Amino acid sequence: MSEMSIRREQSAWLPAVGTVLSIISCYGTLGLVTMGIIVAPNVHVWAAAIVVFALVAVLGLVFGYRHHGSVGTLVLGIVGALVVIFSIYGAQAIRATGIPRDAVEIAGFVILIAAAIWDWRARKA
Repeated sequence: MSEMSIRREQSAWLPAVGTVLSIISCYGTLGLVTMGIIVAPNVHVWAAAIVVFALVAVLGLVFGYRHHGSVGTLVLGIVGALVVIFSIYGAQAIRATGIPRDAVEIAGFVILIAAAIWDWRARKA
């Protein structure tokens, strides 16, 4: 197997891993606090970790686009990441609409998951 195909195989998991790590960064900490485990993360570092992992997922989708040429996966992933980022840094604007911020955040993660699944299927086709 050539070095290029090995890199393609390794980058195939990047969208899924980035998405899962972003979700774990977001809800894993909340889960620990809910279970009574005291975690006091810096809010800015916490938000940055969520955003960075969402962007890692998009980076993986860029590699997937280069492999299969389907721009839809990349566009969907970018939209998902932007929704996640907006849910974190645009909370005031979201509150003004009356939509729960958590619903916007979850929608962003669902979109990222859909993009990762679509990318994975496009790579296998």
